[in-house]
Amino acid sequence: MSNYAKPLPVPNEDTQPWFDGCKQHKLLLQYFPSADWWQFPYSERCQEDWSTDWEWRESKGEGTVYTWGLMHQVYHPSWGEEVPYVLAVVELDEGPRMNTTLINVEHDQIQCGMRVKVAFDDVTDEITLPKFEPA
Repeated sequence: MSNYAKPLPVPNEDTQPWFDGCKQHKLLLQYFPSADWWQFPYSERCQEDWSTDWEWRESKGEGTVYTWGLMHQVYHPSWGEEVPYVLAVVELDEGPRMNTTLINVEHDQIQCGMRVKVAFDDVTDEITLPKFEPA
């Protein structure tokens, strides 16, 4: 894990709980009770009613492929040996959409609407990334 060469996100005070959840293999989302609204990515205010009253709640980690693309170009040298790879937007059952990577699926089997579930990748001792695979 210590030889991970790809760029990594840098948690801050607001997003650290999300990264802590991923480390525990839990997909946490913001939940705004006033609007019964699940939200991702993090924001200080609810996109539905502008409330600032929220909590972290665990998502089921399941959803559907909203859209996807097969990446053939090497945009960063650290991905050179992985092309082609799949980037996707997954619509979680709770509502939010997440940019992610699809894994453990043949490229010709991917379809919009395909059911997927979160699969956590412990890329370093500090960072765990959520990816998605067929449910």
